[in-house]
Amino acid sequence: MAFEADGPRTESDLLLNRPPTNQPWVFPRSLLTGDERVLFETRPSLVARYWGRLTLLILLALLFIGGTVGDGALTGDPDVAIAVFLILDAPFLLLIALCVLFWHRTVYALTDRRVMRLSGLRRTNFVDASYDQVQNLTLVSGFSGGMKFDATPPHAPTRLIGGRKFAKTIYWNALTDSPRVYTFVQQAFALHVVSAVEKGARQALIARLHEDRITCEYCRALVDIKQVNTTSPKCPRCGAPLIAPTG
Repeated sequence: MAFEADGPRTESDLLLNRPPTNQPWVFPRSLLTGDERVLFETRPSLVARYWGRLTLLILLALLFIGGTVGDGALTGDPDVAIAVFLILDAPFLLLIALCVLFWHRTVYALTDRRVMRLSGLRRTNFVDASYDQVQNLTLVSGFSGGMKFDATPPHAPTRLIGGRKFAKTIYWNALTDSPRVYTFVQQAFALHVVSAVEKGARQALIARLHEDRITCEYCRALVDIKQVNTTSPKCPRCGAPLIAPTG
């Protein structure tokens, strides 16, 4: 996956350039682990996601509302108009309300560890992938476009039993200001790579510093093997027997 070379060097720098479409606290914190931090969270665009269905439902509702008004005017009975409205118009208004509810329950989030999507009326549809699992990041153009995170393992089988393909893809559909969000996500991934390299370098340095040393299992002191009596190896600090490392 390619990243921008010139990007933020720290997480603080990254957050200073957070897209304005960020909507704080829309993602449930109960789904986070440990000290995981949310970098960006938002909902899809209601118009971009449901514009076709909402337009059709609103037109049909207006059509039947017009019929309801006409029936009430012809009969002169308001009770008849209300009854016709409940029978003909309420289902369309209910469908519109469901679209709005499904939209409100859909949330996208990027943390310092993974990318996530939560959706469904009861918010039971939850998918996530760690930075290291994401193999490719794609910007989807168009009015209802967004972003696609491909987390399919590199050597996964192309076909499984029943002819289904093994794939794990997370979609952020109908994303407002998707180019800017895409750049922000790229920078977050690039920062993760830099942090991972720095962490690996620190661990390698620590390993070099601990060469020819053994940790006492009792007091956790680092003991220089050269200063230990090999016939009866004991910790010079606490006197506990030293156990040679395995592996």
